[in-house]
Amino acid sequence: MKLNHHLTLFAAVASLCALCACSGEKPYTITGNIDLPEQIPYGDTLIDVPEFEGTWVYLMDFENQLLDSAQITGNTFKFTGKIKKKDAYFVHFASLFGSSLLVIEPGDIEVFINPDITISGTPSNDAMSDIDAALENLNADTYEYLAHLTDSMRAEGKDLPEDEQMKIADEFSTAMNNILDSAYHANRGNQAGAYAVVMRNMYVESADAFEEAMKAYPEEIRNNDLVQTNLRMMRQYEMFQQEEQHTIDPSLFGIEEGDAIESESK
Repeated sequence: MKLNHHLTLFAAVASLCALCACSGEKPYTITGNIDLPEQIPYGDTLIDVPEFEGTWVYLMDFENQLLDSAQITGNTFKFTGKIKKKDAYFVHFASLFGSSLLVIEPGDIEVFINPDITISGTPSNDAMSDIDAALENLNADTYEYLAHLTDSMRAEGKDLPEDEQMKIADEFSTAMNNILDSAYHANRGNQAGAYAVVMRNMYVESADAFEEAMKAYPEEIRNNDLVQTNLRMMRQYEMFQQEEQHTIDPSLFGIEEGDAIESESK
């Protein structure tokens, strides 16, 4: 009887340990809904929406490696999986209608295509959508103000002075940075914080300047995949530019490519 008690206690402890081990992983779902008309406006014309039933949508990492795929059936698609909460990460959501940045984290993530891609449902994705919306509103308001001002000046037979254009551009930049700084401070606990930081520093002049700007942020931001990917892409682009500058076109010297090859073979 005593032995049975010990076995029962051991089984209970083992079950508890197993439960604790599994509790580090939490489920996520990515549910997509598509609501598209037969035609959508494109500039001044209408274009036909391509057939999407039976096509596939993909989750890709920053190296363009396929992580998961799902087929569109009845205007919907779905991904499921498990993830450790601390390991929330960015992926590219790609489809026939374009691609967008998405954060995989515990919870129910919703992707709505109409035809823009809207992602929501979890803290990081909600916050990133809010950031995008705020920037889009700022851009629209600034464009409308600039267009109205330009039209008013032209009605008077004048052009908008360059210093006034620079003033509007500076005001736009300041307002944009304020939005992104506020978003960063409000989202220090999720991936939207890193997203705001990258957007805040996307117009720096070089990879070195970007890396220098990152020193103002904590280590978890500097080491974030999105930040490191942006830095890596900037360096790759700069290397590509340098290689292009050092590539000599023989035609500049009146030498045809075939002539150059022929002379080397003699």
